[in-house]
Amino acid sequence: MKTAEGFLSRIKKKGKFLLYFLLHYKKYTEERSFYPEKEHKSKSQIFRDFLFHILKYGEIDYTYYVLGIDVKGTKYDGYISYHQFMVRRDRLNMIRRDRNDNAEPANYACILRDKAMFSIFATYWGFPVVNDLAKMVNKRMIESEYDSIEDLLNANHHVFIKPVDGQKGENVFGVNVSDNEVYINGNRSSMSEVVSVIEEVSVSHDMLFQMKIIQHPDVSVFHKESVNTLRVVTINHLHSSNPDDVVLVGSELRVGCGGNHTDNVSAGGLKIGVNENGTLMEYGFYDKEHGTKTSVHPDSGIVFQGYLLPFYNETIQLCKEFHAKLKEIHFIGWDVAITKDGPVFVEGNESCGTDFQVMFGPMKDFYDKYLPYHNKTNVYSYKS
Repeated sequence: MKTAEGFLSRIKKKGKFLLYFLLHYKKYTEERSFYPEKEHKSKSQIFRDFLFHILKYGEIDYTYYVLGIDVKGTKYDGYISYHQFMVRRDRLNMIRRDRNDNAEPANYACILRDKAMFSIFATYWGFPVVNDLAKMVNKRMIESEYDSIEDLLNANHHVFIKPVDGQKGENVFGVNVSDNEVYINGNRSSMSEVVSVIEEVSVSHDMLFQMKIIQHPDVSVFHKESVNTLRVVTINHLHSSNPDDVVLVGSELRVGCGGNHTDNVSAGGLKIGVNENGTLMEYGFYDKEHGTKTSVHPDSGIVFQGYLLPFYNETIQLCKEFHAKLKEIHFIGWDVAITKDGPVFVEGNESCGTDFQVMFGPMKDFYDKYLPYHNKTNVYSYKS
């Protein structure tokens, strides 16, 4: 019965995406290419590519252009679809406490979703992590030596404020207090306005107050207004407490642009792939809403290719060591800031996607090995 219901559900989902695509196909077949310097497929071929993807995977391929599938001669061979990836990632991140197939899954990913909890675990295990100053829940300061937002800001001057469970840089605020002037996200404001904004958001989201990270000058030089972080993705497919068993998927440098206070691509930032030796690759990629790709930072003019990042090897090793502590979680994306003293963890994520196929090319074989499909009832059925 469940099999039949699942089949009907998949057919319904594919039909929904198919209808939407047919009604709005020009939106997808006429998007700008990330590779305008190359020869492209015809619009009819692009239409067929999107249609094939919907019928096979039950989703519209939003990565089509950034992966360069629109380039003439390029096929889907070797690429893993986001739907395939997401299903495997989410199921493998749900692990049981024992090998009893009748046991309920225990989702250790909650440690990553709650940024305050993440800091507690990192501190307990001795990993460098951004310093938490306070938490606000429904306009009430807790876990803090300060009685009010005003007291905290006047004592610390440079503070980063974000939702405990936030994503994509939403409801994130950088607040600076200097010479009786207050700035929020680079805009001049007043203390009462800042307090009002933070308190309002805290009604629907628990807010975390953190010390501003002072970046290494070789990282801040790209865009000093934002904390530019390394996104490092690791897989602990053996669920091992040995860091040597943790596999590096890849890493990318994320940098802000245009004076924005965050480095998220959803806010107009760039992501640049990092080679094994810690040097940057040729191109930085925007989210398609903000642009395509560039070989130099639009504000600082720094050329990406060959730029050597400080403390890169140390960052990768720390991520592997931390993942060995969180061995119950199969797949983790780490956000790490680089200071003059070395790497500092900002947060961990279990829901990052297939970005690395943009920089490193097709990765289906890699994910088939380290992120294999399995059934829901036996998370230990895959091969290590």
